[in-house]
Amino acid sequence: MRIRLLRCLVAGAIGVAAIGVSQSVAPSPAAAACDGTTLNASQLNAVFANPGVGGGAGYAGGDYQHVYPLPDGRKLWLFQDMFFGHDNDLRDSLTAAAHNAGLVQHGTCWSVVGGPQMQNFIGSAQTTPLRRWFWPMDGAMGADGALWIFMAEMKNANGTGATYPAAPGSTWVARLNPSTLAVLSFSPAVDAGTRLFGWSITEDDSYSYLYGHCYRQYIHQVNGVGQFDGTCMPHSYLARVAKGHFEHPLEYWTAGGWSANPAAAQPVMSRASANPMDVQKFGNVYVNVTKIDDWWGAWVYVDKAPNPWGPWEQDQAIWIVNDRKCGECGIYHAQLMPWLDGEGKMVLSWSNGAAFPLWQANAFLYRPSFRQVALPVYRTDAPVSGAGLQPRSPVRAIDTRLTNQRIRGGSLLRVPLSSFVAADAVGVVANVTAVAPAAVGYLTVWACGASMPTTSVLNYRAGRTAANSVHVRLGPTKELCVFSWMDTHLVVDITGSYVPTGAAGLHPVNAVRVADTQAGVPVAGPLAAGATLAVPVAGQAGVPANGVSAVTVTVTATNPASSGNITVWPCSDPKPLVSTLNFLAGDVIANSATVPLGTGGDVCVSSSQATHVAVDVAGWWDAIGLRAALLQPTRPFDSRSGAKPAAGSTTTVPLAAALPVGTTAIIANVTAVAPVAVGTVKVWSCAVLPAGASISYSAAETRAGLAAVALSPAGQLCLTTVASAHLLIDVMVSF
Repeated sequence: MRIRLLRCLVAGAIGVAAIGVSQSVAPSPAAAACDGTTLNASQLNAVFANPGVGGGAGYAGGDYQHVYPLPDGRKLWLFQDMFFGHDNDLRDSLTAAAHNAGLVQHGTCWSVVGGPQMQNFIGSAQTTPLRRWFWPMDGAMGADGALWIFMAEMKNANGTGATYPAAPGSTWVARLNPSTLAVLSFSPAVDAGTRLFGWSITEDDSYSYLYGHCYRQYIHQVNGVGQFDGTCMPHSYLARVAKGHFEHPLEYWTAGGWSANPAAAQPVMSRASANPMDVQKFGNVYVNVTKIDDWWGAWVYVDKAPNPWGPWEQDQAIWIVNDRKCGECGIYHAQLMPWLDGEGKMVLSWSNGAAFPLWQANAFLYRPSFRQVALPVYRTDAPVSGAGLQPRSPVRAIDTRLTNQRIRGGSLLRVPLSSFVAADAVGVVANVTAVAPAAVGYLTVWACGASMPTTSVLNYRAGRTAANSVHVRLGPTKELCVFSWMDTHLVVDITGSYVPTGAAGLHPVNAVRVADTQAGVPVAGPLAAGATLAVPVAGQAGVPANGVSAVTVTVTATNPASSGNITVWPCSDPKPLVSTLNFLAGDVIANSATVPLGTGGDVCVSSSQATHVAVDVAGWWDAIGLRAALLQPTRPFDSRSGAKPAAGSTTTVPLAAALPVGTTAIIANVTAVAPVAVGTVKVWSCAVLPAGASISYSAAETRAGLAAVALSPAGQLCLTTVASAHLLIDVMVSF
């Protein structure tokens, strides 16, 4: 299908026309005649079913439509190429066209902007036939009160128009009076580069976000996706400015942060042979649509994200081949209208085309189509109360070093767990490890399909492998979503499931030490590399001698001889290929583990390198223990909103108002942020200070750890830190 022939011959037809300099301005329609109705997909299809839309010269056909809402309720529509006329036969109207012209919509009323004979709405004076022209991209209202519309400056040194070897030369921007639509200025954008920032624009309360895409579609002289520039067309980029201040220098998304250096920009999404993102924000959901592989693709993908930069995940895939207007026709350029219809649904548009002789004789083939599409939402999982723990011998669910799935900063990885958790699992106990992260960052873990929480489970620094235990809600798909702020490999090891009824409940205890090789318990001296230490637990530290199915312990490595890891498992099982704790030479570092007891009532600890080891019991699980309530993770406490807790201080945190009524214990992720020196955090019920610690940290290194702990009768939690550090509490499970 030579759909690409459409743009080549259109450009040739436009190029022979005289260059006009007029800027047609649409008068505001009378309010009595135009009711401001927001049209749905069916109504828009009816509008564009016929030629002559807008009166005057009339819109007959055009593509790459962009819609810009105006402050007075009108909407400006611009098309990359637009033909004028009042019938569908354009064979006698080859000069009745413009590179960028369009329509003004006020409800059900339409009028034309621009006009025939190359009266481009923007940039006619700067246009050179077949060699240089301007195509509209997205736009938004500026802080100066003008409508800013970003434009792709297209160039073809061969003078053959929109065909090989045409390519974007730079990004320009037009400023329009939003009332009269007069063009106030037209000049290169602050970032005038060929990544075309401004291809799509969305905003929040603080920033305007500009998506960039290279749009190099004519680089190779072939008829197929091979004509695209494969080095850049699969990628979309993101930049931002203070909201509406498009005159400011841009900051660029770097896959985990922002930089003023354009060379530092990293793709926000990479996919297929061509991935031009078109993004709109509806409520608290950012939605992207992409016509995959443009004219030659069969699908429109609908993606969703909680933030402009992501993490993006596919919500819908729409098979669009059967929507072609003829057997030889093609569909390209998916875009979302910047409104929801009366049913709260999105309106998806796309461009239609065919080989030039076909739509020249029938302009209906060259007008857009519209479809109603469900607005992506995040699943809301009802809280589960009364759940019990079903422990299992540790097993590895994923290691991206083996599956070549290293997470890119700002994105998520879906980890299927059906093979590793109970069939009726509503939650999972896992050890999550970031391996060789690229820079300082964090991981967030949640049930796929639900909205990403504003919490974290693990903090890491560049190059340092770090692990933490998590207890997290699962959804019906039994998939765990893991988001990483920076590039990293990921390891996930599973040690248990939460099931709706039965299984085991928790008995939290004030942390009691049951093993410490520095103190000679149960053996003296460092645990040798590769050696195994059996730690008796049943009948120790208040743990019953019988009936206990699992324990939650905190394992600490002190002064390891070199980098390595520790594995914890039930002694009656073979040593599994998992890790519980990762360390560097000389570290003091801890992590929690919830594992079954061996048949002898013990747990085994093995280290890959010589190190001292301590084991503290934080809780035990049996048939009569406290039942779990599983929620989405929440952050009820963050000291960064106030003074930094001082060295040696105890912070009392009231939690009752943030937890289900009657909560007596929690499992939470506790993070020490930017401690000023080496130290620990003890997490306790405010009654008796425990001997063991939940978190060990180094100076300036943000570190997280899991705590299973009872609350005070008043619903309070106490945090005692050795060195001054900010403290966070993210609750994962309540009891």
